[in-house]
Amino acid sequence: MRSDHNNSRQWVFASLGTLLLCLTLVSTTTGCTNLLRTLVVLLHDPRIKPDYDIEKKKVALITTIDGISTSDASALVMANSFKDFIRYELKGKKVVFVDQEDVDRAFHDQPLDRPSFAQVGTQTGAECVVVINVKDLRLKRDKTLYQGSCECTVTVYEPKQGKGSVYQKEINDLVHPSSGKPITECTEAQFRGHYLNLLARRASRLFYKYDPSEDYALDAAASAL
Repeated sequence: MRSDHNNSRQWVFASLGTLLLCLTLVSTTTGCTNLLRTLVVLLHDPRIKPDYDIEKKKVALITTIDGISTSDASALVMANSFKDFIRYELKGKKVVFVDQEDVDRAFHDQPLDRPSFAQVGTQTGAECVVVINVKDLRLKRDKTLYQGSCECTVTVYEPKQGKGSVYQKEINDLVHPSSGKPITECTEAQFRGHYLNLLARRASRLFYKYDPSEDYALDAAASAL
């Protein structure tokens, strides 16, 4: 009897030991799996790197429509949306924007035919000047459909590097939505704000990492208006 009792106890302890080993292996495997997933994300980050680094910089932003007006409603929407995206995506990166009134005043001090954007930076104490110029802004494809399009150029100047630009990118492929949107579904003001917000997002992405797959949902965003 004693032998049978001892055998039973040994079986119980062996079973408990096996169970604990299994739990340990499962826990270790799960931990390894999570670690591997983290390493994959770090080593294969799908996001596209920024073209220009504005982290820890004091930035003067100039947004113009057809190279002239900074007080146009469209220019103001672009400027505000651009700043909001930068502040959100680069939160904690110490990007500081110069007060917009000071920037606009310095810009309007420049000659209309040949403004010196680097001089605007010097006058406002900015380390770099980001200039977003929107030309040929159109909001309708025909009388029944909204469809935004434009020619947009984003240029960066650094006063310490002279009067010339240090970076430039053209954004001419934002034709949105691809199939148009019936004008009966929203007001022109609503669609204008929507399109300019997308354009500001596209311009701001030049300065931080972003996932290119977000572009797949653009037409769906227009349907939500």
